Amino acid sequence: MAFLYPIFLFGLLAAGLPVLIHLLTRKNKKTIIFSDLTLLQKIDAEESARYKFENLILMLLRALLCLLLAFLFCQPVMKAGEGAIRRPGKGTVAALVIDNSRSMDASEGGVKRYQRAREKALEILDQLRGEDEAIAVFASSKTRSSHASPTPYREEVRDAIDRSEVSPFSSSFATGVQLALEALLKPNLPNKEIYLFTDGQKGAFESVPTAWPTGSDEIAGYFGYLGNQSNLPNVEISDLDVSPLSAKPGEGIRVTVEAIPHGNDLPNKLQVSLETGPNNRISNEAPIASGNPTTVEFNTTRSDEAVETGKVEIQADVLDSDNTAYYALPQSRPIQLVMSQGGGSERTLLFLQNALTILAKQPFIPKIKAEVVEFWDLPKYVAGESVDVAIVANPGNMDDRWVRGLSTWMREGGQLFLALGPIARNQINQYMVPQWFPDKIQAWEVDIKDSATPISLDYNHPWLDRFEDQEESNWQRVQFWRGWEFETPLSGLTSINPMITLSNGAPALWEREVGLGKLSVLMTSLDDEWNDLPRQGMYLAFWGEFLRALAERKGLQPAFSAGSQVPIEAIRKDDRPTEITIIDPEGHEFPLSVAGQKLNQSIFFSRTDRVGIYQVEYEKDRISQITPTAFAVNIEPGEGDLALLSGDEIREMFPFPIQTFKEGESIAGQLVHARFGYTLWPIVLAIVVAFMFIEARLARPV
Repeated sequence: MAFLYPIFLFGLLAAGLPVLIHLLTRKNKKTIIFSDLTLLQKIDAEESARYKFENLILMLLRALLCLLLAFLFCQPVMKAGEGAIRRPGKGTVAALVIDNSRSMDASEGGVKRYQRAREKALEILDQLRGEDEAIAVFASSKTRSSHASPTPYREEVRDAIDRSEVSPFSSSFATGVQLALEALLKPNLPNKEIYLFTDGQKGAFESVPTAWPTGSDEIAGYFGYLGNQSNLPNVEISDLDVSPLSAKPGEGIRVTVEAIPHGNDLPNKLQVSLETGPNNRISNEAPIASGNPTTVEFNTTRSDEAVETGKVEIQADVLDSDNTAYYALPQSRPIQLVMSQGGGSERTLLFLQNALTILAKQPFIPKIKAEVVEFWDLPKYVAGESVDVAIVANPGNMDDRWVRGLSTWMREGGQLFLALGPIARNQINQYMVPQWFPDKIQAWEVDIKDSATPISLDYNHPWLDRFEDQEESNWQRVQFWRGWEFETPLSGLTSINPMITLSNGAPALWEREVGLGKLSVLMTSLDDEWNDLPRQGMYLAFWGEFLRALAERKGLQPAFSAGSQVPIEAIRKDDRPTEITIIDPEGHEFPLSVAGQKLNQSIFFSRTDRVGIYQVEYEKDRISQITPTAFAVNIEPGEGDLALLSGDEIREMFPFPIQTFKEGESIAGQLVHARFGYTLWPIVLAIVVAFMFIEARLARPV
């Protein structure tokens, strides 16, 4: 048992007042002289004793009545659940964590999950009073909050919840809970409550922190809304690809759609349609089975529009937001590539030049504009021209100025590829460590018959993701007999991404980010002096995938995922400042400033939280070229599986106790019960009334 207002326990001292009054008003024996005993009324001794006993009982009743009145003002309660007893009058801070990931757009009983969650959140917010503070946290892979910290201006929180909607992002609900706990622990208000509104989708709870903020276990938790229909039938578009990107008007293109079915009671076939214009709609179908990806292809022709756009749709289901995907083929722009070498044989770049000549004729490879630049002129050249990538072989003869110049270019978005070969190791260790290289390098060499082969490839990297697994590819046949390795074991270097690792533990290819750009390093020769890669069938594919990944990084790709940064390259006619305007699918405009002495600039646009086609507008008299002039944004995949966790499974993940509200009953009533427990004041009041009645019957004039 606890007291909601323990301050009134001081009222228990009032129980001594009836006793004190009784003692002060008690009549003492007096001697009275009178003349005749016949004037006195005869009273039995027995009746006198009874009168004294009644007075004693009356005194005790009055004392007990004072105790009960003080007890009543303290409002005693019995704890109802696992949460702590709330202390009214002291103020409450409440955090409402609302899952606004895409799965919350699913329908249950004809009503969207998010609509139900939002209504419950507003109902709970209405129960806060006076000095109570609140904050709303919208949980997804792009978690955000209504305020930086809990606020007493609860109408602002209500407006934020009212305006909120389902996002195109996947869910990371535990991240939202962690943000809410950190916000709750800041204010000094003693009552801290967290309300969870989620469908409980399994994917939202795959990543849960191992440590929570100190004091989290003292917060009272409640399920404001929890989904209850698991494994609903749903099919999501998981990938969309268009090739070739460089197709000209009238040339054929292939649109490939991948869809993943989830849940029970699925249809036998998937209906897919492609719309490339108001009068051009193609339909196709494919058999489906739960959990198995299904691929559907469309062969069509690129129109003569400046930007080719398309829309893919599948049949409606419980989650409509993942049934549509868009693409936009940007205006073809050649990739600006320069090559250089710091020393070695003249044939060093020959293999690469031959590969680029062959690749340039392939329709699936973006257009290439390649030049050879003198080694010492390279920093100045990339600073003044629109260069996407520089490939440097044997970079042994460099100095600090050369490294600084290319570092500046990379930080602004350039990509540098180094092939070390027979270089001067001392110069690498002197000028490139630690700016480019995480550690000093040393040479390794074996007999050709003992050559090292690739044993680990990072297939998640855009450069390598289209190669088949190692057993079925030709990578195992590539041999390396000389190269470079770090003095520190590769496992101890966390600042780089090893893309290809050899059987001797040395990295063959690694990468790291430098500002907005990237540095890729081949730790062997670019020709066939130290390896046989240039003579393998993988060589053309290797460079073809490099160019494709580079084109996608430069914004030359059919679609982006929601939340991605979209690179927009602007080339001005002069150095006067100007701006470009991004128009999202709903018509909202976002101006971006373009200024500075450099005429060629890459600007990154990150407000990609709407699904559809974005347009890029600019002043044609100030800007000579914009790439891309339009781009598509699709939902973040991974939310199509509507399998849910139970409330008990979710409770085990969090450090605070969580109570559940019953469906169909008043939230206000349940919240009072959950906060205060079983209140005892009606019982105390009934006892007080009974005692007052008894006291009134016993009391009589003396």
